[in-house]
Amino acid sequence: MSSWRTGVGLAVTVLLVSTVWLLIAWRPPAMVAALSNAVSDNFYQWQRRDPPGNVVFVEVDNASVRALGRWPWPRDVIAEGLAQLHLATAVGVDILFSEPTTAAHDHILAETLAQLPSVGGAFLNGPLATEMSTEEYDILLDSSLLQSAGARLLSSELIELPVSPIMESYTLLATLNTREDSDQLIRRYPLAFHVSDLVVPNLGVQMWRLGALEDLQLSASTALLGDRALPIDARGTVRLNYYAPERYQRLNFLDLLSPDWEPERLRGHYVIVGVSEAGVSDLRATPVGQFPGPLMHLTLVANVLDDNLLFDVTGGWLLLVLLMALACWAGVMCLSAMRYRLVSYGLLLVGTYGAGILLYTEFNIWLAVFYPLVLLLVMAVVGELWRFLQQRAETAALRQAFGNYVAPALVEEIIGKRATLQLGGKHQPLTLLFTDLRNFTPLTERLATEDLVAHLNAYFGVMIAELQRYRGTLDKLMGDAVMGLFNAPLEDPEHAYHACLAAAAMQHALVHFNRQFPPDDLHRLTMGIGISTGDGVVGNIGGPRRFNYTAIGDVVNTAARLESATKDAQTEHGQPVDILLCAATYAEVKERLPCHFVGELALKGKANPMPCWALGWRQLSVAWLREQAVNR
Repeated sequence: MSSWRTGVGLAVTVLLVSTVWLLIAWRPPAMVAALSNAVSDNFYQWQRRDPPGNVVFVEVDNASVRALGRWPWPRDVIAEGLAQLHLATAVGVDILFSEPTTAAHDHILAETLAQLPSVGGAFLNGPLATEMSTEEYDILLDSSLLQSAGARLLSSELIELPVSPIMESYTLLATLNTREDSDQLIRRYPLAFHVSDLVVPNLGVQMWRLGALEDLQLSASTALLGDRALPIDARGTVRLNYYAPERYQRLNFLDLLSPDWEPERLRGHYVIVGVSEAGVSDLRATPVGQFPGPLMHLTLVANVLDDNLLFDVTGGWLLLVLLMALACWAGVMCLSAMRYRLVSYGLLLVGTYGAGILLYTEFNIWLAVFYPLVLLLVMAVVGELWRFLQQRAETAALRQAFGNYVAPALVEEIIGKRATLQLGGKHQPLTLLFTDLRNFTPLTERLATEDLVAHLNAYFGVMIAELQRYRGTLDKLMGDAVMGLFNAPLEDPEHAYHACLAAAAMQHALVHFNRQFPPDDLHRLTMGIGISTGDGVVGNIGGPRRFNYTAIGDVVNTAARLESATKDAQTEHGQPVDILLCAATYAEVKERLPCHFVGELALKGKANPMPCWALGWRQLSVAWLREQAVNR
């Protein structure tokens, strides 16, 4: 698989993953939304604010019921307590007086409510909900919104209203309904509902309208409460920013009936009256625990007062989250070591979750971290899979490029160090080894073609094995010549020494190779070897369609000329020479290997004679050479 194909595949995969992620994050399916909520709900544990001090829940709790009897109480008793709230800014009554009781008691309660800045409740789709009468419609019309064009709200045709004298006494009427998510937890608060053709705000909104004298304007995408922009979703709901249950200011209804009660205590307060007694209360499940229903409405009032509503990261902000996640992922992908990438992925995941907490606590921004976390995990898998495919392709290419030229162990070392290899071309010190068979032309004339090819292949097999045994790279085969390369593609500080060992081992191997033939047999071969050390250029050299890993430079030419000179060269003692070394090679091995000065030889293509040395390969035993082998 070519690198451009894997690159294109990665780009297409990233685009596909990004598109699917945006679609899911924009409109998540119920199961995905439930998973996201489960991950983010813990953010509420980091809530550090207290509700405003002028928001109070007056509750009919267990103590009140024990003192005054089973709920519901006579309405004159309720009226007596409510009368103590006349100095409050707004009083929300989360009690549905939908059935008549004693007429006198209903009248007393109605008169009391009429003297308060009160908001009464109605319930949609309840067991006693019916269609409104004309009279009820007219009363509810006075509490509805006038500016709500295009708002896509939850709706109902059926409503359960308070009985007539009580309904008429409220300053405003409101809905009491809340909205559960698919996991039955309440996270969002509906600002209003469509009731028939009216838009009726919920209890918390009506309390704010009454207390702050600011109206609510709803449209398809915006909500203005006075001059405050509320962050709504497509159904006109806002995300509640819950406080810890114990932080809400709560009063027992009995306190209002105490002779020591001072109405001044609740001057300027927003008060919700409701039931929390265990046998009657409609406890609601929230991300921070079980809440009495009235606290849903009180939380909305507290959030608006405290400017503490949450802004969801939606719309175009999701695209920004996507781009930031992809940028972080791309940065991690630049790391070459997997251990660093894994650590970085872990830090990214922890950092993303931490960023969600920071955005929540410091900026009231609700980032559903589940989505960027999943995106990062998916992209990590995609990235690692792409790296695996890329490395597999690189490994296959390296095996193909070097499998026939270096020892298998060296191939594995090349693969292991591919990140540091420069195969495109590099100027560096090299040692070149050239071999050539002597008197080979008569052999080609006298042997049959098939016999000649088989004989050469057997010879090359022996020579290449010895070359690779000493960390040599087979550069190329040229006719009957072998060109070996040392110190590339992997560095070898002892490249000159290993080249000389390889040359000696090749001569010994040729002696052993010849023993299979009679003394005067044509198949017996002799060869000369030239070794040169110096700087050269090594790398993939060739055209766009065909190239080879090879070396070029004067060091290559010198090795070839030294090999040619072995035919006529002799040592100072008149001994024939099989392996010739240049001065640079001799300088590297003279303390470790037997060398004999030959003299200054005039090499073809060289302006001046060069000092040369013969390697005394016969003085090196085969056993000793095997012990020195790098790849045994």
